[in-house]
Parts: sequence; C-alpha cells; structure tokens
Amino acid sequence: MTEDLARARLHKLAGFFANNPSIQHATPSSPKFAELRAAYVSLPDLNPLVIARPSTVEAAASMVSFVVANDIPFTIRSGGHDSFGRFIRNGAVAVDMRLINYVEIDQESSTARIGGGILGGDFGTVSSVGYAGWAMYGGYGPYSSKFGLGVDQILAAKVINAQGELVDADTELLKALRGAGGAFGVVAELTIPVHRLAQTLAGAIAFQSDDLPAVIRQYNTGYQALCAEGIPAELTLQQSVLNLPHGKTLVVLFVWASSDIKTGQLWAEKISALAPVAHNAVQSTTPLTYLTCTDRMVPSHTRGRVRTISLKRLSEEVLDVISTSVLKMPTDPHTFFAMHEIRTGTPSAQGHSDSVFAVREGLFVFEIIANAQREENLDLATAWGQEFWSELSRTNQESFLPSTYLSLTAPKEVQMSRIFGENFAWLVVMRGKHDPRGVFAAATARL
Repeated sequence: MTEDLARARLHKLAGFFANNPSIQHATPSSPKFAELRAAYVSLPDLNPLVIARPSTVEAAASMVSFVVANDIPFTIRSGGHDSFGRFIRNGAVAVDMRLINYVEIDQESSTARIGGGILGGDFGTVSSVGYAGWAMYGGYGPYSSKFGLGVDQILAAKVINAQGELVDADTELLKALRGAGGAFGVVAELTIPVHRLAQTLAGAIAFQSDDLPAVIRQYNTGYQALCAEGIPAELTLQQSVLNLPHGKTLVVLFVWASSDIKTGQLWAEKISALAPVAHNAVQSTTPLTYLTCTDRMVPSHTRGRVRTISLKRLSEEVLDVISTSVLKMPTDPHTFFAMHEIRTGTPSAQGHSDSVFAVREGLFVFEIIANAQREENLDLATAWGQEFWSELSRTNQESFLPSTYLSLTAPKEVQMSRIFGENFAWLVVMRGKHDPRGVFAAATARL
C-alpha cells in the first residue's frame, strides 16, 4: 500500500470516527496503540492502519459497513491468541470486538446470548481466548467430552454480512459458521446452551518423571487399557509435558464434569494409579476456581509458534517419538507439549450434518508449543518444534488424519480441501454466494 493510499484511507476513517464518537479507535501514533495491538504471541512486523473498538453490535455493523463501502481492507479480532497473527494485517483496519462482551441468559430455554468479543474466561476455557474464534473453528476444552466441542455449542448467530448488514444466520449460514467461521461474516453475537455445573472435580496430576520416556509409556499403556474398558463422557483428560521448576514433567489435567463427585473420585484414583504420582491436585471445586488455577499455567504474553498434527492412535512408534522429543525439549518455561483428544463414544465424537467441522473420529490433536519466554531461547524452541513435528510426520501414515486443526495451523501450511473434506466444494459455492467480492479475505478459513 502506498503512503498516499494510506493517507487517503486514514482521512476517510477520521471522518467516520468523528461522526461515530462512541467507537473507540487508535492509530499508530496514539498512546494506547501498542497496548491495544499487543497479543498473546509477539507480532513485531504487523501493524494495522487503525484499531477500531466498537462496543455494541450495531456499532460493529456500522464500522464494517463503512470499510466495505470504501474498499478498506479489515480484520476481526475476538481474542488474540492466534500464533500467526491472522487477526491483524499491515495497512488494514483491525476491528477489535472485545468490548462487545455481554452475556444475557434466558432461564426458560437454558440458553445465553453472548457478544462476539467475549473471552473464554466466562465459559471455562483459557480466559484470554476469544470465545467466538475458539468455537467456530472447533473448540477443544476441559468439558468437551461431556458437552461436545465449542462448534457444537453454536445454536444461533447474528452476523455482519459482506454488505455490512446485520442479519440472523439462517440454517445454511449456520452450517458454514460451524467450522469455517469468519469466512462468511463477522460474528457479532452467538446463542449457546447453558450447561449447569455448580461443582466439579478437577486439577492437575503430576507424575514422577525422573525417567520421562518410561513414565510416558507406562501412563499411556494403562490409559489405552482404560479406554478399551470404557471411560465415561464426564471425564476429560489432557496430557502434557511441562517445564516445571524441578524439571520436565508429565502432567495430566483431570476434569470431571458432573456433580457426582464420588464417582469422579474413583476415576481420579484410576488415573493416578496409571503411573507413580509426584503430586495430585485434583479436588472438589467450581468451574471458575479451576479456571483461575489453570490460567496460572498460561502466560499472558510469549513469542514463537505452535505446530500441530492429528493422529488416530498413540502407537508404539508415536510414543517413541514423543519420548525422544520431549527429552530434547528446551527448558524455557513457555515451551511445552500437549494433546487434546476426541474420545470415541463421547459427544465430541458425534458427527453433525449441520456443521462443516469434519473431524469426528477418535483422535489425538498434538500441540507442539515452540514458544519461548526469553528471546535468546526462541531459535532453539523453533528448531525443536520443527524436529518434533517432522519426526511425527514420518511415523506410520495409516494413523494420520489428512486434516489438521485449523486454528493451530500456519496459513502457508493449510490445505482447506483436507480440513473440510467432503464439505469443501459446498463451502466454495457458499463463499461465492455470500462473499463474491472477497470482503472476508483475511478470515482464518480462506476458501
């Protein structure tokens, strides 16, 4: 973009903001620009033309309508946890939705209307993650096994379309939103179900990890045996290897999504018995208290990138790669490895014809977090992440899923036809119908 074009666009935007004083905004020269631009992962080379912060659905629609009418490129930010900075683009308007953060509960229908910029902290996921972005592209979380993925929670939506109009999503548009998200509009409001859970049993189980490869193999051998016998949907487990003060440690996050605490305690004992335990923090708690505790494990800011791969099973070969790779993991506290799981027989594994989120069979989603707290550790973390991912990619191809998890995949590595499978051709047609001009070209799902 030339300087003359940038100045012309800024002049038009200045007029718009003068006529819409309720919409907060910041340009690169504004004192709060750096603070508002800041994200979970450092974005040193990305600078928007202006950051716009509407506080109502109607204001967001006015903002989008203006930039569309004036051919000004824009991006949408609901949270800011994307490792690849897809919510910010050089020379574009960044529409920051985070002030649209209301929750309106309908007790009679047990549903809630939520603003498109609300963060996950109100719903039991990582507190600074944008709920809309998390849900639209899949949405793994601590209650997925019991209630389904985030994408399954989308009951209705208000969307700002390619003409800048606020519309209620019809059946066709809802199907596209459930998996392909912002490629079809700006989600200004979602209606989701209310799941009532006053008390839960949750916490981290840290296993003795002096011999990390041995404990990883022992835990997973026992876990696979439990799966074969049957694990209730109320239980969600996330396996990870973290850099703790005393060294690399296998940690399993345990969440029992039921008020039947007695049965949950029995399952906590079963999981704890899979390998020698160093520390067991599982306790009766509330979802909010558990969220507060787990949030301490997530830094507010980091640098680096994530790599992901999805496998149907943890074979002996895969466990060998995991065991070898975590031993090489840099000791930076922001570098770690984790796995999400869709466990066969749970609600998250059930296919939905009204969604384009395709991956529903039993699987493990690997998160290779090649982040670094300290700048001097970044190259080492990046090289480790690449090597780990490459080693997994060379294991038996029969275990591989052709798709990857979109939110965790770098744009240059995304293959949309694989991610959406048989729905891809339909999505391309729908994109032509709903956005023929490519207004939402900056969306995570680029069709």
